[in-house]
Amino acid sequence: MHRTLERQLRRLGVDPAAAPAGDGWTELLAVVSRTYTEADEERYTLERSLEVSTREMRGLHDALSQRALQDALTGLPNRAALLAHLQGLLGAGRSGRGATALFVDLDGFKQVNDSLGHAAGDELLVRAAERIRSCLRPTDIVARLGGDEFVVVCEGADAEAAAAVASRVSAQLCTPFRVDGHDAVVSASIGLATAEGPGADAEQLLRCADLAMYDAKVAGKARTSVFDASMQSDVDSRVSVRSALSEGVRRGELRLAFQPQVTLADERLTGAEALVRWERPGHGLLTASSFVPAAAEGALVVEVDRWVVGEAVRRAATWCRGGRTLSVNVSPRTLESTVLVDELSTALHRWDVPARAVELEVGEAGLGRCSTAASRTLERLAGLGVGLAVDDFGTGSTSLAHLGRSGARTLKVDGSLVADVDTAAAAVSVVGAVVAMAHALGVAVVAEGVERRSQAEVLRELGCDRAQGFLFGSPGDGTALDARFGTARASAGSPAR
Repeated sequence: MHRTLERQLRRLGVDPAAAPAGDGWTELLAVVSRTYTEADEERYTLERSLEVSTREMRGLHDALSQRALQDALTGLPNRAALLAHLQGLLGAGRSGRGATALFVDLDGFKQVNDSLGHAAGDELLVRAAERIRSCLRPTDIVARLGGDEFVVVCEGADAEAAAAVASRVSAQLCTPFRVDGHDAVVSASIGLATAEGPGADAEQLLRCADLAMYDAKVAGKARTSVFDASMQSDVDSRVSVRSALSEGVRRGELRLAFQPQVTLADERLTGAEALVRWERPGHGLLTASSFVPAAAEGALVVEVDRWVVGEAVRRAATWCRGGRTLSVNVSPRTLESTVLVDELSTALHRWDVPARAVELEVGEAGLGRCSTAASRTLERLAGLGVGLAVDDFGTGSTSLAHLGRSGARTLKVDGSLVADVDTAAAAVSVVGAVVAMAHALGVAVVAEGVERRSQAEVLRELGCDRAQGFLFGSPGDGTALDARFGTARASAGSPAR
């Protein structure tokens, strides 16, 4: 017997196992009818509830699935959606038209974010997404990978057509954005890579486009580079260098060379710049240009700079105590490290070196990209009395206002500007303007790469303060400088007591 019916009969005092007597049949039929009516209503309610719950769950599932494939800020497809789209284009089952990827990175976005705030930065990214989308053809898509990186996918392996898209994107992004009441100026470095379908790898296509974008950055930004195989070879080489250098730092393979600096007025020796070298087994003594750029792509450069700073202070201690200066290069990434100031302070105290005798050199390009953390480090170094020198001036784009705010006390004119100063009127004009500008800001000027007497004479006439280069001495291990400074090497090895 139906359990619901049994419960109803028992409520009426009827034994479900016994036949009803008299008019009990009428009552029994009424109970049966009422019971099945209620059961139908309960079943209907349950079915409706399940139907609504299923619809809600399906809607929630669809919303979550959409969110998993969409960038929350811009509404564009995210990396997962991008890869799915690429895999569809490049899959073995398709006709094999392939795809072209444009990897777009915004130049100058970090400065906008730092100066105007993250809300303004987010607004700029949303506007940038809209502008990129306006440049596309109906079959193209754009996705945001995160940060200020976007990827445009053009269906088909037509690099020429994709380059036209890249040109439109570049032009759109170079136009100032009105953000939070300010004109925010950025540009785009774009890497272009093409995959011939079918069966090409989506991840590999993105890596190739990313490498091409990096090439565009290195070449000066605000341009488009097309991937070629040499870019991958360069990456492999840099990875190999970083791996070997990491072991070299641990094994003590780094060395220092010192190049003298002189005053141009009387060519009096005033100090030296410490230059890092790597005695790599099987490769000889390598200059910084062959390994520091690779190290600067990761945290390894911090370890290199920390060693250089500590060793340079130790090695040049007696020179500095005698009133000469010591210049040491550090990367912008090292300035972001929280340990640089403490370690330098410890080294100065240990070797009894006055802080004012030490200058840390930062490249002009790096100074222009200094983060908030790096700026705080520069402030702490200034508080110690350590000087700042702007290195390679003339190769970046530092504004006068930024140079004035940096607190730099020395500006080093890059050797590329000095090279023709004795033969080209234009070079004389440029260097003369740099010297005048620096002196107006109260900043001393050092000319790098001086190799000829005629260069030194022109620089002296232009009012340049100091110089370094082969004319005044090649980089060496410091022994010759010990003799010229009148100090014994052994005396430099004793810490302050």
